[in-house]
Amino acid sequence: MELQGVFDALAARREAAVDPADAALLRQLAAAGVSTEGGRAYLADDVELLSADRIRAHLAPATAHWLQTLELVAHIPSTNTELVRRALTGSIDGSALLAEVQTAGRGRRGRAWRSPFARNLALSVGIRIDRSLVEVGAVSLVVGVAVAEALAAVGLHGVALKWPNDVLLDGRKLSGILMELPRAAEPPELVVGIGINVGGAEIVAGEVDQGVADVTERVPDVSRNRLAGRVIDSVFDRCRRFEREGFEPIRSAYDALHGFHGETVRVVAGSESVAGVVLGVAPDGALRLRTGSGEREFSGGEVSLRS
Repeated sequence: MELQGVFDALAARREAAVDPADAALLRQLAAAGVSTEGGRAYLADDVELLSADRIRAHLAPATAHWLQTLELVAHIPSTNTELVRRALTGSIDGSALLAEVQTAGRGRRGRAWRSPFARNLALSVGIRIDRSLVEVGAVSLVVGVAVAEALAAVGLHGVALKWPNDVLLDGRKLSGILMELPRAAEPPELVVGIGINVGGAEIVAGEVDQGVADVTERVPDVSRNRLAGRVIDSVFDRCRRFEREGFEPIRSAYDALHGFHGETVRVVAGSESVAGVVLGVAPDGALRLRTGSGEREFSGGEVSLRS
């Protein structure tokens, strides 16, 4: 059986037959966090598979009404890539796509995003926001606040945001956000991609060059379905408020959650490296930095933030 067939079987019945002599397949399954023994691949008893009914049970009525399509797949190269593809030929507003595992998950600036099978939350939401193309640059910050609120709702408090698109726990990366604009049309439809480590941090940690955190460190019995519902609900709610009121009312909430607020940092933008103190975020979501030559603002794109 090929890797994708094993993933399909795991999502359907939690186990699959494998050839114990197929070393390449066994390596791929180990990398995905799947246990193998005695000619079978299987999921541990504590692994919760995704369920559309269980996710919908945690949605507020307004979100449930808006969410027209909730699709779960066993495996996919990238949930974001798929929604971007669909957006080129039709509306994706009111769509959510989740995968038990991504085989080519993407993060910001072309980085890979690892998502072990059923030990992560790999979610992309399509949403139309009735704001100008210039304004929606702040949506990644809005979503960061939404993810922090969703995590608090399932019992994980004390997370911090790292501008512009990371969620941290004790300084380690817990979640990443990837915003994409498939078409430059107004009102814009955005693909909101969110990845959260839910039980798979140990698998991921050996493959990345930064600290990795996991929801289960603090909430060991967390339900991925409940978390998925809360994330979708919070993203929809925060984006609708942004649509009505703009980013200004959310700025203070973001600054309060920003783990680097008031800290001395170094911002690298292209070939330029600038040190300064983080003053907060501007009305358009840009990072405000007090430098030796005065205050400067940095937008997204190729900007990274380093302590």
